Amino acid sequence: MDEARVHNLLTFYLPFLILAGFVYEFLNRNSKALVYILGYLIAYLAIRLEIHHYTHKWSAHRDPEFVKILLIYNLFTAGFLLPTLLAYSTEETIIRNILIYLIVAFLMYAPISKMVGKLSRGLLVLSIVSSFVIFIITQNILEPMIFMLLSLWTYFGTKTYTKY
Repeated sequence: MDEARVHNLLTFYLPFLILAGFVYEFLNRNSKALVYILGYLIAYLAIRLEIHHYTHKWSAHRDPEFVKILLIYNLFTAGFLLPTLLAYSTEETIIRNILIYLIVAFLMYAPISKMVGKLSRGLLVLSIVSSFVIFIITQNILEPMIFMLLSLWTYFGTKTYTKY
């Protein structure tokens, strides 16, 4: 199977897996894992939107390098950083954590744009490490597996659509 077919399979099945994970964690009342699942849904929709803009060549999305930066940026800011900060938020710390997220997300763009040319398979290694961190936080195997599939989908998306 080539990258495009795997990407298309994951494009179809990933939303159902995220929905199944959402229902499972909702029924088990695991709030931290539920926050991660919602973050994955946000990351999935953001990445789909970037790919849609790239295929239709809208505005700055004509540049494949810019789209690669946005895909990786969306994966790690919306799929990893945001749920990690919100999973440990309380009523007293939610505003502080959102401000931390905005500052760190703003500062992450420059390093990602510098490293995007060198990242090819390093993206998968970085997502394995992030999945391990998610496993340590949630003590559940479902969320790291969904993040790995989301990372694999992003990796194949960058290879298929932007000729990584």
